[in-house]
Amino acid sequence: MTALIAIALKATLWAVLMSAAALVVPAQYPQVRRRFALLGMWGLWVLPWLPLPVFSLPATAITVAADVTAQADQWWPVLITVWALGSFILLLRVVSDVAGILRLVRHAEKSTLNPGGAVEVRFTADIEGPCMTGWLRPCVLLPLAAASWPEGTLLATLRHECQHARQMDGLHRFCAALVRACFWWNPAMHVLCGIYEAESEVCCDEEAAAACSRREYGEMLLAHATQIPMPAFAMSFARRSGLRVRMQRLFATRRDSRWMLFARWLTALALIISAAVLMASIRVLPPEMAQGNSLKSEAQLRLNADPFPGAP
Repeated sequence: MTALIAIALKATLWAVLMSAAALVVPAQYPQVRRRFALLGMWGLWVLPWLPLPVFSLPATAITVAADVTAQADQWWPVLITVWALGSFILLLRVVSDVAGILRLVRHAEKSTLNPGGAVEVRFTADIEGPCMTGWLRPCVLLPLAAASWPEGTLLATLRHECQHARQMDGLHRFCAALVRACFWWNPAMHVLCGIYEAESEVCCDEEAAAACSRREYGEMLLAHATQIPMPAFAMSFARRSGLRVRMQRLFATRRDSRWMLFARWLTALALIISAAVLMASIRVLPPEMAQGNSLKSEAQLRLNADPFPGAP
C-alpha cells in the first residue's frame, strides 16, 4: 500500500510542477513549453519509481500512522480494484484506437503528393479534415475534397501536418494516452497532457504560417475547422475545440518586458529543480519502519546528550 501511495504522490507532484513550469514559460516560446510538457510526460515513467534518494539528498519520510493504516486496509482493495479496472478499460480502448487508425491508413488511397521527407500522403473518404498519424511510418490523411483545394491551402496544410511528423507527435500522443489510462483519476495528468497537445498545435501553426501571411493561414483554419470527431492518435489540422486559443496565439502581439522574461525563465527553472529534488527525496515509510527510525534517533540523542548538565 505504501509503495502505491508513494508512486501516486510523487507522480502527482511531478505532473503539477512540470505543468506549472510549462505555463510559466512565455507564450512566444511554444517549443520550450512543449518540451517541458514532454519532459513531464515521459518523466512519469521513470522518476516517481526511484526508490532511493539521489544526489546525496536526505529522504523526507512521510509516516503512515498505524491507526490510519488499519482503517485504510479496509478500503484499499476496493480502491485498487477500481483503479486497475479503469486503467484496464482505457488501455483496451487505446488498443482498439490503434487498430482503428491502422485500418484507416491501410484502406486509404495513396497519392502522388510528396511533401518531402519520409511522410506519406493518402486520401480517404472517412475523415472530414486533414490529419497526421503514426511515428515509425508517418502518414498524412487528406479528405477527398482536398484534391480541389487551392495550392496555397494544400501547401499550408501539408506543412502543418509534416511538422507533426517531424516532432514525432504520433509517438508522444501515444505516450499521453498511456498516461491518461494509467492515471485516469488524476486531473494533474490530464492537464499535463493537454498542455503538450495545445503547444504542439501552436508549433505546427507557426511552421505552416511561415508559408503565407498569418491572416491567410487563420482564414484557412476557420474555413476547414470541423467539429466531427477525428480518429484517435490523429493530429487534426483544424478542430473547433481549442481553435479560439490557437487563433489568439497566432495573432498575439503582446511581448513581455526583459525583466518579466527573466522572472519567468527563473521561475520555470526553479520549478524544474524543485520537481527533481522532490522526486529524489520523498519516500513513504510504513509505521514499523518509521517507529524503528524514531527509536534510532532517540537512542542517538541519548548517546550524544550531556550526562552531567550544568556541571563545571
